[in-house]
Amino acid sequence: MRKGYLFVMGSLAMGLFLLGSTNTVSGESSTKLIDLLIKKGIVTKEEAEALKKESMEEEKQKPPDVQSKAADWTKNVEVGYKNGAYIKTTDDRYSLKMNVGVQPLFVDRELEDQDDSSTFRIRRARLFASGNAFYPWLQYNTQLTMEGGSSALRDAFLEATYLDYLRPKAGQFKVPYDREFLNSGFALQFIERSIASNQFSLQRDIGFQLSGALLGEKASYAVGVFNGSGGNQDNIDTDYMYVGRFVWEPFGPYPYWQPPLGSKKETLFALGVAAGYLPDLESLERRSLAGVLGNANIVPATSDVFQFAADLAFKYKRFSTEAGYHFREIDPQTAAFASTDAWGLYAQAGYFIILDKLEFAARYSYVDPDNPTGVGTERQQEGTLGLNYYFYAHRIKAQLNYSYLETEDEPEDRSDHVIQSTMVFLF
Repeated sequence: MRKGYLFVMGSLAMGLFLLGSTNTVSGESSTKLIDLLIKKGIVTKEEAEALKKESMEEEKQKPPDVQSKAADWTKNVEVGYKNGAYIKTTDDRYSLKMNVGVQPLFVDRELEDQDDSSTFRIRRARLFASGNAFYPWLQYNTQLTMEGGSSALRDAFLEATYLDYLRPKAGQFKVPYDREFLNSGFALQFIERSIASNQFSLQRDIGFQLSGALLGEKASYAVGVFNGSGGNQDNIDTDYMYVGRFVWEPFGPYPYWQPPLGSKKETLFALGVAAGYLPDLESLERRSLAGVLGNANIVPATSDVFQFAADLAFKYKRFSTEAGYHFREIDPQTAAFASTDAWGLYAQAGYFIILDKLEFAARYSYVDPDNPTGVGTERQQEGTLGLNYYFYAHRIKAQLNYSYLETEDEPEDRSDHVIQSTMVFLF
């Protein structure tokens, strides 16, 4: 019997070796081989049990083979969709989420001093990639814009979120200034932002920012230093732009959406103030994504620019409102142009006729630019009515707007009528 047992052990070892040489050996295949030996009458059940036990012990001591490693890798990775297609490791150390945003637009313009026009165009076409690397709190975000027949970098930044009250951020992103521009372009209550935001927002820039939540998320702050030259632009001298923003949110964080769909809170309120200072701003320095400060009529010579903004947002059940005030002082460093003050405001409100689905909205905005050159100093005001239908919150929605634009001009005021309709897709 002893010789027979040794023979069986030798045969089994040879079989396991041959199976192992093909990288397919496992506890399951060993068990099948032993069961076959029992069936052939080569070993008894007692001998088989001893062999199975010994085989299991050897299996535990073996290093994982290539197939096991591959299987473990797939077990440690999760793929799915949650507000974007994502792939992530189960330990949350690495993740990548992809989003695509498309916004086709139809515009019909009836202009008082020009020919009427109507056109289809792509208002927004964006590609987003975001996630984290190495640690759950080391996050990255990029955004490419593709409308207009060309691509350009819109956002690219890293942010460390390890501490809620102190979050460093570096790269290119929206300057923490006015609420209306900080709202996502895909989450606006109207198709376009107000004429006040177009005149006063500091838009995007390259720089460094510190931000965080305070008072148990009842307040937040952001301070930053930027090139002051606009997006995708180097600093042309040694002067920088300095910006700070503070927001009081007594009912908790108020998201930068118009309106804040998806919020579980019945009431939300946010009151914000912000300031920006651009010393020695050169004429035409802010060339890209820079708003009106890239216009030589507004900054005709090297100037010190100071800006201030205050805004509020309120939501109660079906009703939401948002308003903001802007002030800007331009102080040219030459006697050829006098210092000028510009100001503007906007106020808007919306009400859901069908909760979270059908919304009616209205907005008023006013701008007094008071430019140093005397060119383009006409005061403007805007009135806009909107009807929105949210199929899937801000990710799939249809919008219809009518705007009346009045510009003070010589010898008489000019009035324009604009109708716009769009579909927003963000997935």
